[in-house]
Amino acid sequence: MYHRPDFSIMLYALGRAKEPGRVPFFELFADREIIEEVMGFKLADPGSESGKYFDQLASFYYELGYDYVPFYLIPRFPLADKIDSEDTALYRRSRRRWVNEKDGPIRSLKDLEEARWPEPEESLDFELFRELGERLPPGMKIIGGAAGGPFEHASMLLGLERFSLAVYEEPELVDELVGKIGRILTGAARIISSFDCVGAYCFGDDLGYKTATIFSPKHLRKLVFPWYSEIARIVHTAGKPFILHSCGNLATVMDDIIAAGIDAKHSFEDIITPVSMAKKLWGERIAVLGGVDVDFLCKADPESVRKHTLKLLEECAPGGGYALGTGNTVANYIPVKNYLAMLGAGNEFNSR
Repeated sequence: MYHRPDFSIMLYALGRAKEPGRVPFFELFADREIIEEVMGFKLADPGSESGKYFDQLASFYYELGYDYVPFYLIPRFPLADKIDSEDTALYRRSRRRWVNEKDGPIRSLKDLEEARWPEPEESLDFELFRELGERLPPGMKIIGGAAGGPFEHASMLLGLERFSLAVYEEPELVDELVGKIGRILTGAARIISSFDCVGAYCFGDDLGYKTATIFSPKHLRKLVFPWYSEIARIVHTAGKPFILHSCGNLATVMDDIIAAGIDAKHSFEDIITPVSMAKKLWGERIAVLGGVDVDFLCKADPESVRKHTLKLLEECAPGGGYALGTGNTVANYIPVKNYLAMLGAGNEFNSR
């Protein structure tokens, strides 16, 4: 089912203002291997062939029925090249490595003070947002921003275990680090959200695991949510919605997330809070996005995916405030046939 891109449909979903004429599709992003398999070409190198890469990226999201292209850049935080981690999305099934949770490149206030922290306007190559915007098909916008939130960046620069101890043993170090990260993220949000080609601001900041938040709600309220509020204020001043992607069980802090001004929440797992339940619990106050469980997508057959997606749409679409997509990302281990079956079910539902 072909449709002409119309970002206003996504805005209706994010703003919960009214039920849109169709349910839009939403993903944080799709892995490179998925794009290449669906489209039948190798993605260009974004560093040396940015124009070709952006054309290919836009064509993928356009052809599959999205109203936007997701695009994120990692801020140039100091010592980030010293973090012992690799993005698992770069590897296929046989090679995967994980973030070093024990410690990071910043180990003291001295390290923090001696590191060269960029000014916000130097923290990203902002012109890449403009370049992508110039190559978008009519009706499409960018959803994205500075990748990662204050919790994730602090966890990686200190190491999650060290961060967890430092909250109690070295609060000055934690306050200084999160403050420096937050000021860069708010500055980047101010610049990116000012671009006409950017339709909504979004970043990922994984706060939880299966049964709870990683840090206590008390510490998240002190360290993290004030920065969410400031970024939301900046983005809203620019007339754009703010989307948070965050994994884990966030039930104890959803009221805080909503109060911070977040317009839409993404990332839902059936084993934690199925998206249909999330819509019932919070859908009158915040848009809910995605929710076709990744574990299910990996194990099911296409017809089961179709039936499950249609049922989910029947539960979540009424009243608006919902966009269809996976519960996390279109990871490279999801069978392409199942990903396409999910989208096909969305088109089937929208054509009724």
